[in-house]
Amino acid sequence: MEKRENILIVDDDRDLVHSMRLVLESKGYQVRTAHNGKEGYQKIEEQVPDLIILDVMMATDTEGFDLAYKLRHQEAFQDVPIMMLTSFTQKMTEEGTEKFQHIMGEAWPVTQFMEKPIDPDVLLKTVAELIRGE
Repeated sequence: MEKRENILIVDDDRDLVHSMRLVLESKGYQVRTAHNGKEGYQKIEEQVPDLIILDVMMATDTEGFDLAYKLRHQEAFQDVPIMMLTSFTQKMTEEGTEKFQHIMGEAWPVTQFMEKPIDPDVLLKTVAELIRGE
């Protein structure tokens, strides 16, 4: 039996999570979900995914970044690709970069950014590339 790649989606937008799950499962991926950083971290500890799809802004404007930084500083999770979903650039434009200055000078702890709204074909292509390590 062929191994199914395990993807963890961490996002507080339940409709978006459901939509992405349907798209990914239709292509044979095993999908688990979490709706905040704490729940996501627990699921990562239970079973390390092949890919994490992570929202930037959940309970706080930087909750996704905070989780990504935490994962990058732990050897067991350093190599797991992280695709970060964001309308972050739109939020920075609306609110100004000053509010986000504490993360602007940091090395980005993610492998790929994807801007919301998400095109299903682009999602599938990007997920396949990240899992293959391209």
